[in-house]
Amino acid sequence: MVPENMHFLIACLDGKNIAAKLHITLSKDMNEHEEYMKDFLRIFAAIESWGPNSKEDTAKAFALLKHSPDMMLEIGCGNGNSTIILAGLSDAKIIAIDNEQSALDRLEEKIAKSNLEHKISTQCVSMTEPGFENGMFDVIWAEASMYVMGVQNALIKWKPLLKANGTLVFSDLVWLAKNPSKEAADFWKNEYPDMRNVDTRISQIDKAGYQVEESFALSEAAWRQYYEPLQKRLDEVAASMSSCQAYKDIQKETNLYKKHLGEFGYQFFIAKKR
Repeated sequence: MVPENMHFLIACLDGKNIAAKLHITLSKDMNEHEEYMKDFLRIFAAIESWGPNSKEDTAKAFALLKHSPDMMLEIGCGNGNSTIILAGLSDAKIIAIDNEQSALDRLEEKIAKSNLEHKISTQCVSMTEPGFENGMFDVIWAEASMYVMGVQNALIKWKPLLKANGTLVFSDLVWLAKNPSKEAADFWKNEYPDMRNVDTRISQIDKAGYQVEESFALSEAAWRQYYEPLQKRLDEVAASMSSCQAYKDIQKETNLYKKHLGEFGYQFFIAKKR
């Protein structure tokens, strides 16, 4: 998130929603917006993982599926860390979508290197209007991307794309502490106002016509694998970028992770379409 700096690139960088997720709003000069994005991408371009994730957590979520998928849609694939993992776990055909072409270019390189062209295809489209036929997919996979269009909206919008009894697997940032610190509460109130606790998300999933079959918290190891390389990158560019707003925003959120992780975190949800 930029508000939610990391969430912003964790997800699919959806062009239709980015402006609402940035400190730079549409009312400001677009040159400023473009400069912010340029700085932001400069920092993240050298980082392999664009958000908290791990092979172990993705594999754990996949193992909790009740059936073996033939067709999967990954929404907000970023540069494809999870995509490649899923391809190794499944015989399914995977369509990976994102609204950031540079991320898809990196994924295409990984696909070619791993000889997975027969299993994975990519499309640069918006998650809000993916353009696929209804009932096309056994599984929709969305790691840390649903916030872009709103969890409740995504639950409704994506449901028709699933086959009967198809499964939606997604992760979302949630409150884990009943009484989080003021610093964390104030930060996320501004950056992700729709952030909820696990019980509330489960209730929303149920109301949208899904049955939650499994749920678990993302491991601390996945967070460390993300923000430790990110902090190293911030240190590398500090001399030239520390005065840039994008740098300041990313450093602020990274500091929050270090101090308050455990009060909040990502939660995986495995939800069957009813």
